[in-house]
Amino acid sequence: MGVITDAFGKLFTILWDVAMWIYNGFLAIFQHIIDIIIDFFTIIIDLIRGLLYLIYMIGVLAITLFRVLLEAAQILWSLIIGFGNTLASLNYAPRGSGGHGYSDMIGRLFEALEPMQLTPIAYILSFSIWFITAISAMKLISSIRVGGS
Repeated sequence: MGVITDAFGKLFTILWDVAMWIYNGFLAIFQHIIDIIIDFFTIIIDLIRGLLYLIYMIGVLAITLFRVLLEAAQILWSLIIGFGNTLASLNYAPRGSGGHGYSDMIGRLFEALEPMQLTPIAYILSFSIWFITAISAMKLISSIRVGGS
């Protein structure tokens, strides 16, 4: 009986080793298939994330562009309103006040200069001063950086 038992023992050991070899092969193939499926879905999910991020950044760009255009329109509107107010206030009539002695002197100076007709030059100079001030203010505002640097 020892010979038959040893023969069957070796046969079942060989069959067990073959079965384990086939099982490990199927396990390795199954693991590779699972890895390929996971990698495929990871790529699909990353593509979807990238597309959604692109759409998000396009939205951020659109909002930023809208805000810049809105600020530019507000500056332009302020410039137009200021220009209109300047043109509306160009009518100057000197008058005296009882506050101090210089008012009377300035009034007499305007009366003496009235025959020279310097009023159009004064209007042009007043507008030039306003326009230079507005441009300087816009340059100063545009030179301010966000974040303090």
